[in-house]
Amino acid sequence: MNWTKAILNLDRRIIFSIVALVVAWPLISPLALPVVATPEVEAIFQGMDALPAGSHVLISADFDPASKPELQPMLDAVLQHCFAKGIKPTIMTLWPGGPALIQGSVERAAKQFNKVNGTDFVFLGYKPGNAAVMRGMVGGVQNTYANDHYNTPTSGIPIFQEVRKFADYDYFIEIAAGATVEPWLAYAVEPTKVPMGVSCTAVSAAQYYAFVQGKQIVGLAAGMKGSAEYEFLVRGSYSDALTSAGVPAGAATKGMDAQSLVHIFIVLSIIVANLAYFIERKRGPQRRSA
Repeated sequence: MNWTKAILNLDRRIIFSIVALVVAWPLISPLALPVVATPEVEAIFQGMDALPAGSHVLISADFDPASKPELQPMLDAVLQHCFAKGIKPTIMTLWPGGPALIQGSVERAAKQFNKVNGTDFVFLGYKPGNAAVMRGMVGGVQNTYANDHYNTPTSGIPIFQEVRKFADYDYFIEIAAGATVEPWLAYAVEPTKVPMGVSCTAVSAAQYYAFVQGKQIVGLAAGMKGSAEYEFLVRGSYSDALTSAGVPAGAATKGMDAQSLVHIFIVLSIIVANLAYFIERKRGPQRRSA
């Protein structure tokens, strides 16, 4: 059998096996393929990076396991950025499925950078109510959260001697798997004018570019690609701090490496299969005439 027939009759299990290997390779051993940050992601990064050490950032991580591959890397990268620069983040979530994931990210980053709970960061955890919680944060953090995620009274947490309400924060990051961007804008950001950056799932990104163009939000990180771009910017500016802390390559960067290799394999497969098809079709009349 010639090579064209071998290609056209290739067992699909062989193709599936090759795809599995192509995906696994960069996840096990990152390739560090080039990443180019879009202006929207770079704007989020620059907004954070312009803050002096000791500033306060509020992060609302509103996602659950279904959107973990796209959004948890962004949370990890934002926390690394905060801790590398000496910014104090307050982390919260409005999604009931989020606390375990978010707690893992917070505690992992805090351990890597030797940060102290209550002094260098606060994890408020989950609170139901969405719009009611947003309005409550504008009125006062301690009035909305009597205790943090670890059941420590917020009245005794040092960070809340420095920030008491939403307007006291220097920057706000919303990491959204659903429709929480608009309520945050309406109930908290517009009344207080606190700068807001948004990270969302790729499928939701189109509806938020209008907010970037209208300068209602600073920038937008869309899906895993946006998370990989933010990881790239953080590692490019704070490589020494991340290396000292033992921070490995970001999950989004690995994921984009895997996607890129699979896309390359698919394109090459289409080209080779079509080439084999046309060669075989050309040979057909020659066989019949013989």
